[in-house]
Amino acid sequence: MNKEEKKKNILDLKYQFEMQKINAILIMGSVGIISFIGTFIWYKERLFFGLFISLIIIAVSFLFYSRTKRRMKKILQEIENLTD
Repeated sequence: MNKEEKKKNILDLKYQFEMQKINAILIMGSVGIISFIGTFIWYKERLFFGLFISLIIIAVSFLFYSRTKRRMKKILQEIENLTD
């Protein structure tokens, strides 16, 4: 294996790792929101508190998702630069 193949394999592994992180972020975000809304829907006086926590979970998930997506684009650009 030459250097380019090794570099491409490393970048492929990094890309797969970022994909796994996106899967985890989406699962944690959706399960977290459903669980909080499910918990607080029974208590009408705490519904706004539950919605507030859900919005925080959505915001944090979105931030991690967008950061991971940017890393994936960067890795893809590096892979494309290797093949040129």
